[in-house]
Amino acid sequence: MRVTSLARRLGSAALVLTMGAGLAACSDDSGSTDASSSATDESADGTEESADDSADEPDEATEASLTELSAADFYPSVMAALQEAETFAFETTSGTGGQTQTMSGTARFSDEGVEMQATGSGAQAMDMILLGQAMYMKSPDLGMGDKWLKIDLSDPDSLFGMIGKATDPEVMFKAMETPKKLELVGSEEVDGVETNHYRITLDPTQYIEAMQFPAAMADMMPKELVTEMWVDADDLPRKFAQTTEIKGVGGGQPTTSTTEGTYSDFGIDVEIEEPPASEVTEQPGL
Repeated sequence: MRVTSLARRLGSAALVLTMGAGLAACSDDSGSTDASSSATDESADGTEESADDSADEPDEATEASLTELSAADFYPSVMAALQEAETFAFETTSGTGGQTQTMSGTARFSDEGVEMQATGSGAQAMDMILLGQAMYMKSPDLGMGDKWLKIDLSDPDSLFGMIGKATDPEVMFKAMETPKKLELVGSEEVDGVETNHYRITLDPTQYIEAMQFPAAMADMMPKELVTEMWVDADDLPRKFAQTTEIKGVGGGQPTTSTTEGTYSDFGIDVEIEEPPASEVTEQPGL
């Protein structure tokens, strides 16, 4: 099976772009919400009972409040928070050419980088597991029944290796290390958690270099790449959104790609295992 035919069936070029934007950036870590409420109650009530409550719940009472991150602080602060959390759940929804794809799953940081498992629905049903330098994909579009396709991500020329890089939040946030512009839009709640809403403007060339995508992809990108990011008081990303107009090939009509999603459940137990060897196949030339 040739890469070109497989990529065509999976729509991999679009998947690379949308996943790359998507996993750069949820909802259910209630600590920040409770802390905000606790701090408000304590300020409003100076009674001994309030002081006792505060003593019983010191972690909530001392929870950090929202502070604005500078352009220089954004990348190291958010990455440090994600690595400290170690695990998280995510969901991204992307749309390109009238088709919508949703990917949801869990991820964890390991000595070899980010490991993850995800399930896709919508335009392309698929399951995916990422462990070290190996990606396992299972999809009806692969024509392999219930077999998992094992892909070597260490191959620099592999289109699927690009997808592997796109799934790594650390790689994506690296593109934000020196943004052209970082603006604080305001503070907003995301699923009950107070966040700062940032608008980040990137140079597409810098983005492509950080993601280790082929330089030729720059010709498809707009002059500026804008990502919206919502970050909580612990510097954890909670939500993101991006709309990108992809230039048409050979002067054809451009395609608008939209991606948005969330991170949630930081610190949850995550188990990710490679599929049984009897259920795995490797295709030469991928």
